[in-house]
Amino acid sequence: MLNTFRARAGQFMKIAAIACALCLAMAALVGCSSSDSQQEKTPAQVNREYMSSVNSISQEAASALSNFSDAAAKQDVAAMRVAASNATKALDKIAALEAPDALKDVKSEYEAGANDLGQALSDYVEIYAQIKNAGEDLDAAAEAAKGIDDVKARYDSGIEHLSKADSMVADMADSSTSDDASK
Repeated sequence: MLNTFRARAGQFMKIAAIACALCLAMAALVGCSSSDSQQEKTPAQVNREYMSSVNSISQEAASALSNFSDAAAKQDVAAMRVAASNATKALDKIAALEAPDALKDVKSEYEAGANDLGQALSDYVEIYAQIKNAGEDLDAAAEAAKGIDDVKARYDSGIEHLSKADSMVADMADSSTSDDASK
């Protein structure tokens, strides 16, 4: 049973790596542009500034997730907790951003994804710690491992929300490019 959990833990670590890649892909998807002029900003500038902020948060979260992966590889529960907490704190910054009207739905998806990923990380660390503390008690380890499917489902939900938000942004960018080309 402990080997089964370790196999699932390995799968989760692969999923965490995918989350890092997704965060980096999101960063690549989003263009950074800002204006220091005193003129009133166009809606496109405001949208880009919002997405630039999301990009920065994504990079911060990706760094924390990388630290989480390193800690998990070392089986360091304390470092996993710190890294998971740091990733969650970074992702929570999305909720604090003021989204322009055109990106309110995108923000909702980013927030939902961030919340699900943060909760999945926290739950995973707790399950991992319980299994590690169970030692040779296979019944206790098996009992703790029962929650891993819920963690995976929450993680998958978080990735789904983030992917949907990214798709929404890409669609907006495509629509904007089409509109500019028709002028």
